[in-house]
Amino acid sequence: MSDAFSSELTSARVLVVEDGAALSLLMQKTIAAGGAEVRAAANGAEGLSIWRAWQPDLVVTDIDMPVMDGLAMSQAIRADNPDAQIVVVSASSDIGHLRQALDIGVDRYVLKPLDVHLLEDAVSKCLRDATRLRDLRLARLAFDSASEGMMVTDAEGLILAVNPAFSEISGYRADEAVGKTPAILASGEHDKDFFRRMRDILTSAGRWSGEVINRRKSGELYSEWLSVVAVSGVGGRITRYVGLFSDITERKREEDHIRRLAHFDALTGLPNRTLFADRLRRMLSLLERRNGQMALLYLDLDRFKPVNDEYGHAFGDKVLIEVARRMSACVRDSDTLSRRGGDEFVALLESSDPKSSAALVSRKLIDAIARPFLIDGRTVNIGASIGAAMYPTDSDDAEGLLEAADQALYNAKQDGRGDFRFYRHEDQSVAQAQLSLDDALRRGRDEDRFQLRFLPEIDLVSGRVTRIEMLLRFQHPDLGLLDADRFVEHAEKLGLMPGLGIESLRIAAETLARSGLRDIGLSMDLSARQLAALADPAPVLAALSSSGLNPGAVSFECPESALTRNDEGLRGLYALAQAGFQCTLDDFGAGYCSFALLQQLPLTALKIDLTFIEEIDHNPQSRELVAALLAFGKRLGLRTIAEGVNRAEQLQFLRANGCDAAQGFLFGQPLAAEELDGYIKAESWRRQL
Repeated sequence: MSDAFSSELTSARVLVVEDGAALSLLMQKTIAAGGAEVRAAANGAEGLSIWRAWQPDLVVTDIDMPVMDGLAMSQAIRADNPDAQIVVVSASSDIGHLRQALDIGVDRYVLKPLDVHLLEDAVSKCLRDATRLRDLRLARLAFDSASEGMMVTDAEGLILAVNPAFSEISGYRADEAVGKTPAILASGEHDKDFFRRMRDILTSAGRWSGEVINRRKSGELYSEWLSVVAVSGVGGRITRYVGLFSDITERKREEDHIRRLAHFDALTGLPNRTLFADRLRRMLSLLERRNGQMALLYLDLDRFKPVNDEYGHAFGDKVLIEVARRMSACVRDSDTLSRRGGDEFVALLESSDPKSSAALVSRKLIDAIARPFLIDGRTVNIGASIGAAMYPTDSDDAEGLLEAADQALYNAKQDGRGDFRFYRHEDQSVAQAQLSLDDALRRGRDEDRFQLRFLPEIDLVSGRVTRIEMLLRFQHPDLGLLDADRFVEHAEKLGLMPGLGIESLRIAAETLARSGLRDIGLSMDLSARQLAALADPAPVLAALSSSGLNPGAVSFECPESALTRNDEGLRGLYALAQAGFQCTLDDFGAGYCSFALLQQLPLTALKIDLTFIEEIDHNPQSRELVAALLAFGKRLGLRTIAEGVNRAEQLQFLRANGCDAAQGFLFGQPLAAEELDGYIKAESWRRQL
């Protein structure tokens, strides 16, 4: 018996129909020896009854039998199932029998006296054909019933087949698409380089996936997520391309709506603080590479509060809308104008002569806002004061520029309002503070000034502390204990963070182990630079070795920006996931990570940015945004975590909308290492649940 015969028969069902007892037993033993389940019948009528009840994979039958012969039985079986596999074993070489067997569609014909090797070969081939036929039928069923559009082309790109979902999405019937190329869907939104890169990747990697904008037969544009696989034939030559795509137009609309909620002020439509901070970071990075210059303007309205108090918030909102409209008319499309909150606005002006640009735009803004406002039949007068700071002369980082512009705004207010002031270098507080901080950071490790605090993460279903986030703090000799956002950017510029991060992880892991809290996970924030550096995760694995903490108990929180702007961040993310660490997307909603990309990333959780959580108990826009982000997290099958939960009303909203976990001052302040064990045992946070 051949191995091929045995492999084909494993788990197969075979019916033997033969009236000769000895021959029937021989065929049964031969077939059963290959691993098949075998049943037998002595005539066609009995065989047909067993076939209908048992539905075997193959029938092996004699022709000449009492009651009903094998050909009559085969014809009845074929009527029930045209794809049934039938082998005839007969001593008859009558041409009439052969022709009748062919007409019925018998698959194999073996002559007696029986050669078991010929029987094995016939049975093996029939079962192989049955498997192929079943696979083809399943593939066809999947092809026809799939909700995703499917398209098969030849190596030259001519469409060979499309499924019903293709027609439903694109509007093209199968007969309109077959014989054409996918260019019938071309939208003109992608250039030749886009398709050249796609072909290059298909040739080298054998597959490609990404977002494509196509055009329906009706002319309407739509977005699709497309995956293409190259199918190779003999010699590795590509013979087919199979494309699978889903219409993500509606999802893109939802994404755009969420982006709008997350990045634009609901009242004025201007970029909000989140989007402004992102654009400022991007601008600084670009200008650093180009040796460029920029002005940052900080504007505050004069006499707005009395107007708001006298006529009400609805009236004041209309004034702010008109202020935003007038301000927008004073800046270029390439500039960024943002509402910072209340009656404060900021603007970024890139210029080769930033001081002149700042003076010109500031004067335009002040004059525009000084004009009377006619709102609901009432005329009101307000004004504006502006502070301006220059990059890189006044500061070379985001925090320093904002502080310098704010100081200049303060001076403008002190000098009588309704005017603008540049940051004065005799006001050296910003520069001096930066130099003082940099110097203190350089000495910090030697002087043991870096400290760790721990912020518990509460599971909102079980009520347990499931994870503790480690927070880095710096004890400044003059400024006191500083949060990470006050010094990490400076520490990164000084090259201190890689070593600090690894050392902090080691200490935090040992703290958990020493406190007997091994069943509680640990999470750690990573900057974009730190994530990129962990493409080799050996340092973090080594940091855990002394504590014995398993990588699966550690979650690294990665910023969206690190996953959308460079490949280094993605390499770090995949390396950490492969090493067994959990990965959380930090500040979810604040960045530009598409939801299509999120589906591809090895993430376990999403942490919603605290700026959105802050206002959910009183801001309808924030509530809508957070509810949408939680729904997306659930759709992606990822755990959702809310940070910055400080009030009971926020917690109530989050629980009602299915948030999985939360952390914030509602459950307690960040803890020192020696406070952890007592906090966990006391379970005081449960009073808030």
